[in-house]
Amino acid sequence: MRRHAGAVALLLIAVSSVACAYAGFQPSSPIPGRYEANATVLDDGDGPELCLGGIDQSLPPQCSGMPIHGWSWDAIEGEQIASGVTWDEFHVVGTYDGSSFTIERADPLEAVSPDDGDPFATPCPEPADGWTSSGPATSDKDLNAAMRLAEDIPTYAGLWIDHLGEAIEGAEPGPMVLNVAFTGEPETHEEALRDAWDGPLCVVSFEHTFRELRRVQDDLSDGGAERAGLELLFSSIDVMTNQVEVGVVVTTPEAERALDGTHGAGTIRVIPTLRPV
Repeated sequence: MRRHAGAVALLLIAVSSVACAYAGFQPSSPIPGRYEANATVLDDGDGPELCLGGIDQSLPPQCSGMPIHGWSWDAIEGEQIASGVTWDEFHVVGTYDGSSFTIERADPLEAVSPDDGDPFATPCPEPADGWTSSGPATSDKDLNAAMRLAEDIPTYAGLWIDHLGEAIEGAEPGPMVLNVAFTGEPETHEEALRDAWDGPLCVVSFEHTFRELRRVQDDLSDGGAERAGLELLFSSIDVMTNQVEVGVVVTTPEAERALDGTHGAGTIRVIPTLRPV
């Protein structure tokens, strides 16, 4: 069985992404219609809100969200209450007018089907003799040196670790493949990486450098999303798909075409909180 070491994987993603701080819901141009969402509803005494973007996981939690009309906690079972704050997670259906949400129905949180495949999977074919180390340079120190070396190369596009199984006692850092992406001809950098790392290595070609994706992310945060007609909640760089992810309140085909026209088709993946019913 394959098991990913979550702490290491999350660290790599954190190093490779920057989330936008969400200062509060700002009304946008109305996109009338019925929408659904899996989201937290929170009421701190000023009225119920549909949490958007990040949620402060304190007790009680805190968020800055969209006002909800027609909400009644009396019609809900199992909500959580602490220090005068009431909240829980729901699958909600209702109408959105560009600044607030009018509730029609609230049900238990809808299960989200996991995506097919392994998001950390190595894109290179497994060698005939398996993913084995070829020399002594396989310590955490060697791994970190290889990562720093890759990040200093101008065509660097991203890296991640594919953990192949349980860590073996006394062997560091454990069975894993270091995946590194560059633009252009990535094999030209493999020899340099091998000077630092003898463990399993997969070097692949991506379309965008990490610096290019960071510039796209900065543009979206500096008004690019708003110019496309989107209310930005967060953005991050997904090094495994070579894309910038943007969380928004709602999206439209026109808005996504505008982003494609500015930054290239497929460069940005839009993740809406509210989905049309």
